[in-house]
Amino acid sequence: MFTKTIIPKKKSITINLPESFIGENVRLIAIIEKNEIENKTSNAKSIQQIYSKYPKIDLSDFKFNRSDANDFE
Repeated sequence: MFTKTIIPKKKSITINLPESFIGENVRLIAIIEKNEIENKTSNAKSIQQIYSKYPKIDLSDFKFNRSDANDFE
C-alpha cells in the first residue's frame, strides 16, 4: 500500500510510484481531506450549539434499577 498527500497546484499531476508497483494493477483514488483539527473543534461547537437550548438536568441522585427496567409484565 502506498499513500501520499499532496496539494495540487494545477489540474494535471504526476505521481512517482514505488518500484514494486510496476507491472501490477494499481487503483488510484482521489479524495479531498478536511483538516481533522478544524473538524473536531467545529464538531464540538456545533454539538454545544445544538444541546445548549435544552435544559440541564442534575442526574447525580438518579438510581437505575435494571430489574425494573426489564420488567415487561
